[in-house]
Order: sequence, then C-alpha cells, then structure tokens
Amino acid sequence: MPILPAEPDIHPGNLWQGNVLDQLTGRWWCLHAKPRQEKAIARALRFRNISYYLPQAVKVDRTPQGRKIRSVIPLFPGYLFLHGDELARLEALRTDRLANVLEVYDQDKLVGELRQIYRVLASGLVVLPEPAMPVGARVRIKSGPLTGVVGIVIRRDKRDHFVAVVQFLGRGATVELQDWQVERLDDGPPMSKLA
Repeated sequence: MPILPAEPDIHPGNLWQGNVLDQLTGRWWCLHAKPRQEKAIARALRFRNISYYLPQAVKVDRTPQGRKIRSVIPLFPGYLFLHGDELARLEALRTDRLANVLEVYDQDKLVGELRQIYRVLASGLVVLPEPAMPVGARVRIKSGPLTGVVGIVIRRDKRDHFVAVVQFLGRGATVELQDWQVERLDDGPPMSKLA
C-alpha cells in the first residue's frame, strides 16, 4: 500500500492569516468523524472547496527492529472543524464518513481556541495530544450496561483506554472503557462521599 502525503491541515491555506476568516460567510461546525476518517473528510472538503481546519501533530514510533516511524496524526482524534453555511455542512454529511455534526454555540470562543492551536502547531515545537479524560478526572458512563455509573480515571494505557474506579458500598471495581463511552463531570464531591 503506498504511503500518501500528509493532508493539508487547513483550507484555504491562509485561513488564519490576517482577516481572511472575516471575509468568509458561514459559521464553524465541529465534525465528529467515523474512526480513522479525518484525513479522508479533509480531502473531500478540499476537493469541494469548503473551508476546514484539521489540527495535526507528528507522532514518532519505533518498529520492533528499532527503526523510527514518523506519522502525522490528528491532534483531536475523531474531530475536525468546518467553516461554511448549511450547504457546506450537508456536503460534509454526503461524504458518509461522519458520525455526527456538532453545533458550535460560542463561535468567538472556538475561533480564539483554534487560532491558539494553530499558533502552537506552527511554532515548530513538539506537540503531543492530551487525553480527553486525564488521570483523576471524574466521569460518568454514558453508554452500555453501566450507563449512569460515576467513577474516577485511575490509569490510562497506550491504547487510549482507561480504567475507572466505581464505588459500590465503599469498595471499588475497575472497568476498562474507551473515551467515547464516558463523559467528564465537573469537580464535585470526592468519590468516597458518593458511595
């Protein structure tokens, strides 16, 4: 299988320069991609001349033989951002590569955050993605047979799974879950008081 060149992370290429964004019509949408479809969606949007931003970072791994492998991966796996009108949103949905389109209610806040991410990535410094549910985060399971159970992330492994502590009668139980199965809660009372 041939190795494809890195997808452009932004279209148009000067989106974050000067007042280019102010001249475009539409609004920002957050596209939730099906697994491993972010770059394909970006390619389809660029082909249709629809503005988007797909923040990407360089990841370096080693083969079992010790050879370095350099990959360009999405900074926010599963997500990219589209700027356009309702027609552009529908065009993105027609790619059949989306799980969902999330509406962005605070446009100015998102623009500020995306500009900061762009500056950080453009700095040339090593940028690593941060997990959505860091160790110590309080979470609630939102799907499956344990829907509604509250716990704390106690460990993360390399496969982006985590183990949550769930309190039953003052005792804990661990369950391996993926990020999409839980939602982060605000900092409420300590877990020991929830049992």
